[in-house]
Amino acid sequence: MTSGSIDPIRSARLIVRRLLAVKPGEQVAIVCDPQSEMEMAYILARVIEGEDAEYTILIMPTREQTRANDLTSVIEKGLEGADCLIGMTASSGAPTYSSTVKQLYNAKKLRTISMVFRNMNHFTCGGALADYDALYADGQKLASLWRLSRIMNITTPAGTDIRAPIASDHVIVECGFATEPGEEAAFSDGEVSSRPLETTAEGVIVVDGPICYVGVPDSPITVRVSQGKVTSVEGDSLQAEQLRHIVQTIENADNIAEFGVGLNPCSLRNGDFEEEKKARGLVHIAIGDNVFYGGHTRSAVHMDMVLYRATVHLDDHVIVEEGVVRL
Repeated sequence: MTSGSIDPIRSARLIVRRLLAVKPGEQVAIVCDPQSEMEMAYILARVIEGEDAEYTILIMPTREQTRANDLTSVIEKGLEGADCLIGMTASSGAPTYSSTVKQLYNAKKLRTISMVFRNMNHFTCGGALADYDALYADGQKLASLWRLSRIMNITTPAGTDIRAPIASDHVIVECGFATEPGEEAAFSDGEVSSRPLETTAEGVIVVDGPICYVGVPDSPITVRVSQGKVTSVEGDSLQAEQLRHIVQTIENADNIAEFGVGLNPCSLRNGDFEEEKKARGLVHIAIGDNVFYGGHTRSAVHMDMVLYRATVHLDDHVIVEEGVVRL
């Protein structure tokens, strides 16, 4: 973990010039909502303009959980004319998980840096300080093994023990770079992930780290899983009740959508799910929508849940051992 911070203009230059590789004449859409820290958007816009490219800042409504992955129709149409997307919404993950954005990826018409749920601290501290060339090389190394594997098993001292066949043909290296059409990354970044095959995950997840929309649980939450679906959410905390309500009331929120392994050695352990899920050795499991990961289950939410001290097996290979990456 690295302390300190980076100048926000330097971060913007890293994103625009290297990670997104914006070229003269390209069109960059910056999608925000009323909760976004607009200073970040304006700094990025300034750097984009300095590259002789054009930006458009689009502000969509705040999205509640029941519509968390929906862009407005105006933004969806506008993205058809964009080369790059920087998603900066703070109330939802819509610029990342919108089905329209996924279609543009698949058609090789758009590349994206996701900064959803992030603020100026993410922009200048923690994972933002990483050596992104080294991080990307690590991600490719892990992905090469992941693609050759069939089964993932995740365990933790808290009681997690979940197992599933994985979609080894759709392994996502999300380590900062999105320089070609169809690629997606984030900032700050650093993970490799894929979906478990639908209806196959079996076991129990004991969540002791931060959860999207919910926060850090006061005590570990036990999530039981059968045939790829959450069958119960157990716990007496407010966070357990919030998670249980989401699973019970939002269509397909009970779907086990993603297994992810964090690789960024600079990411902070600060209770923020976007920061912690990228931290080297931390593992996250997501519920809800898996279309971004090549699946067919649509939901209004995609919710990451961070696990501490996890051990991860890909077939017979240990890739994480009690929170330590073993590459």
